[in-house]
Amino acid sequence: MSSDPNELIDPPDQVEVDQREPPLNGGPLSKSTTVQSAAVSMARKKKSEPTELTPSEDLDLSEFPDKPPPRLPVEPTYRGWKEVGGYEDEDALTLDDEVVDLLSKPSFLDTYLPAAAYGDWYHNVGFLFVGGLLSFIIGWFRFSAGPLFVVMVATALLYRSSVRKYRTVLRHQAQREFSIKTIEDDYETMDWFNVFLEKFWYYLEPSISQIVCEQVNPILASSPAPAFIKKLWLDSFTAGTKPFRVDKVKTVLGTNDDIVVMDWRFSFTPNALADSNNKQMKNRVNQKVIVKASVFGFPVMVAVSDVCFSAIARIRLRMMSSFPHVETVNVSLLEPPHFDFNSRILGDSILNWEVLGFPGLYPFINEMVKKYAGSLLFSPLSYQLNVQQLVAGHALNSAIGVLAITARSARGLKGFTTLGNTLDPYLTFGFQRDVSAKTSVKDNTNRPVWNETVYITINSYTEPLNITVVDYNDVRKDKPVGSVQYDLETLLENPKQPNLTTAVMRNNKPVGELSFGLHFMPSIEAKRQADGAIIPPPDLNTGIARIEVAEGRHLKSGEKPPSTYAEIYLNNEKLTESAVQANTNNPGWATSYEKIVGNKAKAKAKIVVKLKGGKTLGIVKTSLNNLVDATQVGETWFPLAKGGEVRINTSWKPVELEGASGAGGYAPPIGVVRVSIDRAEDLRNLERIGTIDPYARLLVNGFERARTVAADSTLNPTWNEIHYLTVSSSNQKLTIEVMDVEKHSADRTLGSFDFKLKEIINRDEKGNYIEYEDEEKRENKLITKKGPKGTVSYSLSFYPTLPVLTHEEIREQEEEKKEAEKQAKQKEQNKAEGKNSKKEKSDQSPQHHAVAEKEEKGKEEEDEVVEEDDESEHSTKLQLSLDQLTEYKSGVIIYEIIDGQISKDDTYLQVFFDNHGYCDFATQRLENKKPKVGITGDAIIKELEWSKACFRLAKKADNTRIDKCVSELNIPTLQLLKNGFNEPTEITLSGDGHASFRIRCSWVPVIYEHGIPPQDSINNSGILTCTVVRAENLLSADRNGKSDPYIKLHLNTEKDHFMKTKKIKKTLDPTWNESGEVEVVNMYDSVIKVVCNDWDIGPEADDPLGVGYVKMSDVDLESDEEVPVKLKLDEEDGGTAYLKFKFKPEFVLNLRSVSSSNLQGAIGGVGQVGMGVGKGVGKGVGKGVGTVGKGFGGGVKVLKKGLHFGKSE
Repeated sequence: MSSDPNELIDPPDQVEVDQREPPLNGGPLSKSTTVQSAAVSMARKKKSEPTELTPSEDLDLSEFPDKPPPRLPVEPTYRGWKEVGGYEDEDALTLDDEVVDLLSKPSFLDTYLPAAAYGDWYHNVGFLFVGGLLSFIIGWFRFSAGPLFVVMVATALLYRSSVRKYRTVLRHQAQREFSIKTIEDDYETMDWFNVFLEKFWYYLEPSISQIVCEQVNPILASSPAPAFIKKLWLDSFTAGTKPFRVDKVKTVLGTNDDIVVMDWRFSFTPNALADSNNKQMKNRVNQKVIVKASVFGFPVMVAVSDVCFSAIARIRLRMMSSFPHVETVNVSLLEPPHFDFNSRILGDSILNWEVLGFPGLYPFINEMVKKYAGSLLFSPLSYQLNVQQLVAGHALNSAIGVLAITARSARGLKGFTTLGNTLDPYLTFGFQRDVSAKTSVKDNTNRPVWNETVYITINSYTEPLNITVVDYNDVRKDKPVGSVQYDLETLLENPKQPNLTTAVMRNNKPVGELSFGLHFMPSIEAKRQADGAIIPPPDLNTGIARIEVAEGRHLKSGEKPPSTYAEIYLNNEKLTESAVQANTNNPGWATSYEKIVGNKAKAKAKIVVKLKGGKTLGIVKTSLNNLVDATQVGETWFPLAKGGEVRINTSWKPVELEGASGAGGYAPPIGVVRVSIDRAEDLRNLERIGTIDPYARLLVNGFERARTVAADSTLNPTWNEIHYLTVSSSNQKLTIEVMDVEKHSADRTLGSFDFKLKEIINRDEKGNYIEYEDEEKRENKLITKKGPKGTVSYSLSFYPTLPVLTHEEIREQEEEKKEAEKQAKQKEQNKAEGKNSKKEKSDQSPQHHAVAEKEEKGKEEEDEVVEEDDESEHSTKLQLSLDQLTEYKSGVIIYEIIDGQISKDDTYLQVFFDNHGYCDFATQRLENKKPKVGITGDAIIKELEWSKACFRLAKKADNTRIDKCVSELNIPTLQLLKNGFNEPTEITLSGDGHASFRIRCSWVPVIYEHGIPPQDSINNSGILTCTVVRAENLLSADRNGKSDPYIKLHLNTEKDHFMKTKKIKKTLDPTWNESGEVEVVNMYDSVIKVVCNDWDIGPEADDPLGVGYVKMSDVDLESDEEVPVKLKLDEEDGGTAYLKFKFKPEFVLNLRSVSSSNLQGAIGGVGQVGMGVGKGVGKGVGKGVGTVGKGFGGGVKVLKKGLHFGKSE
């Protein structure tokens, strides 16, 4: 079921934290006592007690006689600096408490010892040396412990006094440094931020600690820790009372306009508590984390405290115009970070052993940080974060595009001069030690020529491309000859670099020269605006697929839980396999792979779940499109034939791959969804002056498929439009979004909602898709970032298509038949060879014979799986001739645009069908005059014999049908289908320029059980003639008991009338007999609004007499009888008007010209466009264009009168 937008979601429960005003001296806050904190903790503990869960009905519990107890989360003992430090209300520091510490009171020795006798570093060394020497002498002469005790006390007192004075000197030295103005540099201070954070941290830190404990403890409880760990929890956590600091910031000058580079020096240091008294220590708490575990029933504790960290990082931001305005963030450490901390195990007391005190451990940790973090973060290397991809919902390490590498040749390669060795070079491409692709091997040459192109994915621009020249060896391991490290940052400025030559390096010396070319093709992401509106990417058939096999559940294999692993296949190519998950029915494999796909429509994915020994436990085989669609709607669990399910997450990134053979691939539809967009009400007005111009757009899985015309200046638009969408899977999502037209910027969203098409796409007992029609209108709330606002009324229907073979599927079927015959011959040959070698196997040892039989059995099982998988999916589809297909008058026309010739480059080919004002399909930008298009589009045709197709070469992809174009062709759809069905046909466009394209067409019939709906008929659009005959029993509006009535007619919710009668004075029963015409796109669903007013002299508005409505679906247009219309004014009977209607079916262009300014609603329609296309619709292309001039002419008249602000006629 789809989510209900009207459903209210309760906010999460929050634990109230007492916050009081800080003391005037800037000290810490005075919050609740420990008793209050304990009470809150007990309340949370009661609330977090686990509830009894009911197992799923399909879960087989027969294998689990004893249910193991779950590891429950444990509440922390202390959270935040107050609880960790033992803070009480009476511990709040005063000004006197701040200035007095342990150094403020001199000791006995401080009073009498001369200043020159203690207080410096050499005094401290001397005291320790003398004390140690005297202790050695006492031990050497075997004196009693009494003299040793005297020496220890004296040494300790002297050392303590000396260290106290030494720390006092350090304080004075620091104060001296603070009082001197530093020498100018190009760094900026962040004192304002540090002061604010220091004061605010007392409020913020308890909440942060609480959130950390609440989030981490359930994760630790459910972690895959060994069974002997009964409990695992975060017992204490505090970030301390001292926040991190940003010491300095510097902005680097001289960068590009879209680049911002900054150096940030930051630090995180604990408080100095050596000389603090007890009260001060409760107010100055350092960082502390205590993790506890119950191991075999015994508590084990690990404590980390007093964390110190400092680093200087260079951060580069690459800006972009669309939201979130930051494309990438690069972080590089200019020097190794400095860090230190205290770590103790088995206890937090001072007597416990400090881990970093182990000799050599601290330097070892620093070296490991340099080793593993240095290759990622240390300058000049950097870590790149792609913000745009994260906002789009992709994984952190997902690919950002495809790099095409053309390996041309190499010369002067210097191999290794060993006896009998020849240089047989090939190239490998990858990053660091990973190899993503390789070329073929060229035998015995140091001047190889490859001329091969490979494609690899790249995840970041910061990691250089590693091209390695490798010497191939038959028996010995292949040996690298040299390598090339190429910086990919250059691709940002110049993505296509066809001719590159660089030296091949070994031991920092050249050992040859390599010639190659690069072409980077980025993934095309949806652009998200600040208001939440999304500009969808093009629906390309080429791109990058990421398949993740996350986990399985309820797997069954015998009496014991199985040990399983998962393999991922795409187009019968094994991509990767997961690690083995031992002895579990619910394994978590968490393995993924990204693959470049050249034909998404025909790509087949296969997930094989195998037991540890290699036996197949289950297979999930489906199309890549179905996996992507299922992830879009959250249907990610796929069943296995032998029981159990597998969760598969799949994402798709479109990439415009140049020269990809499958770019024109097409997934045949299983049916069409009919969307009737009726109206919207109570929309949000985003205009400060005037009113919005709303339209609705339809998206399938995030790709825009259709849109309505824009209503002019209204919050309650009526569209009455029918749109058809092809669907290739039931696991698809329909999004209806209402937008506001913007002339000089991107259109803004007014809200949207999603609908899972699975609710209306169903099958019968035989597995055939069945028709579905909504019996009544649906209504859904529009959801925005600001909350729900506005309602859309619509209805949905689903009509299945006849399962017929397209041209591409026929070619595939023939290729599959040839491949099957080839495999059958190969299988027979293998069997014959197996019989000949049977005697040889019998002569071998029994052990070897058993192993061979086992391998042969496994191979047979695998062959059975392959045979089961290779069953053709086209076997249930019909292969019909053109005459048989055209007997069905409704269907989907599929057209593949192969190539073309154009007179003007940098243009777009648009395709329109029937009366659509916005294009049904547009190609990518045609950059040259002989473009290789190779792309496929479709359109739903309701009445084939009346349908017309229009091809236009335009300068913009979003041009409408009335905009000027370079060249154009109008052709009947049936003729286009006949010409291009058996073989590609060439169409020629004429106009200011010329163009020709080769097109191949297919036809997939749509099945209607009861015929097409009346709204979809060609007779549903045309010219409606309305005659206002008379009215009777109108209301009296004047003092004489009469009225001066006239009537205005409006189409649907149009603000402007299309007809206005003359006024008839002093009557309540007027007769007009006046007629007017209006062009109607959807006559069946249209409503005529009848407004009767009383004419008054003067600037005041005319008095209303009544309003009535006529539903055209209730009117018999063949009859000449009068249609009575009841008029009402505030629920009062306002009389009856009598109208007559005549309708003439004609082709009407579904398009209107949106107002050029949103000031119209505020200034009474200044510059408003008149009748015809400007008003609402235009008859055909010729008439539509001809009417534009009339529309603008009428607009000028209105403008002249509008400037006087006088009374309108």
